[in-house]
Amino acid sequence: MAKKGERESRIPKKYRGVVLFFRDAGVAAMLVALILLAMFAFTGKWPPLVVVESDSMMHSEENVSHLGVIDTGDLVLVKKVDSTEDIETYVDGYVSGHKTYGDYGDVIVYKVKGQEWRTPIIHRALVYLEANPDGESYKVDALRDISSDKWSATSTTDTWDRLTSTLTIRDVGYNGIYVVINIDGLSTPLESGYITKGDHNSQTDQFGGSSPVQLESVVGKARGEIPWFGLLKLWSTDTLGSTEPDNSVRNLWISIAVIIIAPVLIDFAATYKEKRDISEKKAGGRENADSEKSEKGGGRGRP
Repeated sequence: MAKKGERESRIPKKYRGVVLFFRDAGVAAMLVALILLAMFAFTGKWPPLVVVESDSMMHSEENVSHLGVIDTGDLVLVKKVDSTEDIETYVDGYVSGHKTYGDYGDVIVYKVKGQEWRTPIIHRALVYLEANPDGESYKVDALRDISSDKWSATSTTDTWDRLTSTLTIRDVGYNGIYVVINIDGLSTPLESGYITKGDHNSQTDQFGGSSPVQLESVVGKARGEIPWFGLLKLWSTDTLGSTEPDNSVRNLWISIAVIIIAPVLIDFAATYKEKRDISEKKAGGRENADSEKSEKGGGRGRP
């Protein structure tokens, strides 16, 4: 099999640069396609990624990003869900120990009021409110297994399986806040669905009295992230919803520099090694030739 240098030498010199460019571009495109296919196979959705536009999920008051947390400018993989059993809420996770992105429960991506034209929201699912047949109350199964010092209701007659008033969940999130869920203020008729909240926000998305997020409006649940690179899209489309963290910007440019420089260094090292091998072979050939001449010259002399 012909080596890399020999194969390239067969290409006419005036076309060599163009051919090598398209070859490298083709390899890069193939790698990108394989990565996207792997993401699709994992998530079951297309496109498999969303870009985080704001700081509503950050775990910092100083606008500092952290790996393993959803920050402004992150790319997040979104995995398909088929039923409520595919999603663990905060209170479910508090019981089971299931955590994602630095807190209990799953983070979901949902369409606001099911509207396709609006930008989806990526927030944590706090509780799943299941409407009771009486049409006047909800139940939250996970609350049955949580001690009373973690949650309470303003009505003394409320229980985990019949909630009608204001539900308070204590010590939630990285900043340990009290989360108030105005069950008596939700829109009617009562509909089963998720109460959601950004980790960085103090109030739920349904604080103003809108309906819980129904399963049909859930695009998927967040699984994994590619930090910082979503900033490129936000900058180019002018859709940045909050100030980008300075350390995210710094890490982005460092990453891009590494991505650009690394192939150049690898190619330089490969070329250097190839030239060195050729030089060693030539040097070895000259030594062999000199040795043969010396032997022949010694044979013609007198004994």
